[in-house]
Amino acid sequence: MAEPFQLTDEMKAAIGKANDPVTYEVTTQGIRLFARAVGYRNPLYFDETYAKSKGHPTLAAPPGYFGVQVWDPRRGNAGPRRMYESPFSRNLNGGTEVEPIKHAYAGDTLTAVTSLADLQGAVGRLGPMLIQTTETVYTNQNGEVVAKTRGTGISY
Repeated sequence: MAEPFQLTDEMKAAIGKANDPVTYEVTTQGIRLFARAVGYRNPLYFDETYAKSKGHPTLAAPPGYFGVQVWDPRRGNAGPRRMYESPFSRNLNGGTEVEPIKHAYAGDTLTAVTSLADLQGAVGRLGPMLIQTTETVYTNQNGEVVAKTRGTGISY
């Protein structure tokens, strides 16, 4: 059996570090599109009058919807910066957990900060692999945390 992948010093040093903040805009169109795509039928996500009748200021974003990233073509690469070099070229999504804390609403601007929570070397059916865990905190324009996510990535 293959040996588990051993973390480099660069990888170990990246654990606990955060990427630069990323900005997302939550819009009525985005809320409705996401809700429809995942099969939500709750009128809170489609009907502003109904949402207001239930005490919301406008359309509420469904759980797991954090808007669309604001991209500025003058900044070059729109993706997160690499925190370490990986020898693996294949990547799989190992799952995402969402912890909703407060509603996000149409018109909100969310700031997301993603941190590398953990890296583990492992061995799988195809040989050595790397398990990466990230945590992202989404904060609205008022400084209130609206959600936290925890994602797992598998590289082999």
